[in-house]
Amino acid sequence: MFEETPEGLQAYAQSEEIDQHLLGTIERDLATMGLLEWRVSEVEEENWNARWESDYPEVEVGTAVRISAPFHARLDAGGFAHQITIQPRMAFGTGHHGTTAGILAEMAEMDWSGKRVLDMGCGSGVLGIYAALRGASEVVLIDIDPWSVRNTIENLELNVLGPHARCEVREGGAAALKSEEKGRFDVVIANINRNILMEDMQDYSEVAAAGATLMLSGFMAPDVSILQTCAAQWGWQNPSVRAQEEWRVLTLRR
Repeated sequence: MFEETPEGLQAYAQSEEIDQHLLGTIERDLATMGLLEWRVSEVEEENWNARWESDYPEVEVGTAVRISAPFHARLDAGGFAHQITIQPRMAFGTGHHGTTAGILAEMAEMDWSGKRVLDMGCGSGVLGIYAALRGASEVVLIDIDPWSVRNTIENLELNVLGPHARCEVREGGAAALKSEEKGRFDVVIANINRNILMEDMQDYSEVAAAGATLMLSGFMAPDVSILQTCAAQWGWQNPSVRAQEEWRVLTLRR
């Protein structure tokens, strides 16, 4: 594995797998490219998984919600309005990224009681899970990545959502939306990227109910006006923008 640090690039390998001759060749090749320092040392054996877990931070959005991993062993909300457990795997959306944290902060200020919610590009499922915990009556979570679909299903099972919430997970993109779902959803959340958001804006708009809310993220400040103009063509108005680090959350309504 490789790790970029302030001191330079660190490369790790099992000692018995290192080819010393090849190591020398690599050092000479890098020297011609300006390598200033090369150091080989042995690292004391360590339980890296335990080390990773000990360094893995929880995510806190004010006092509204805390997101923990199963190994944090949280038994209750502990002063937060809601507690979410997310198993960190290959899916995006553990809450650490600015786009996810920004949408969660925006969601914390909204009423979710009885809402029918669509979570496009659901990743780990954290946004849809939060909506369900807040009282959404129906949540459809869709992602094109099969790893994300499996992780979302796993995370739904890790969280007690209550009998009011009906959650469905699908693999695919906008094509996974059903024709009978036109005008169905009260809130559409899409945390993807600018190009996909623009490409699928019509699909999001067609499944959104009258008076619905559209929450978009996965882009930076220069993209806000472009997305706002695109969304306006489908009747989305009253934009508000939340900044989270260098990322932006654009919320619009009908």
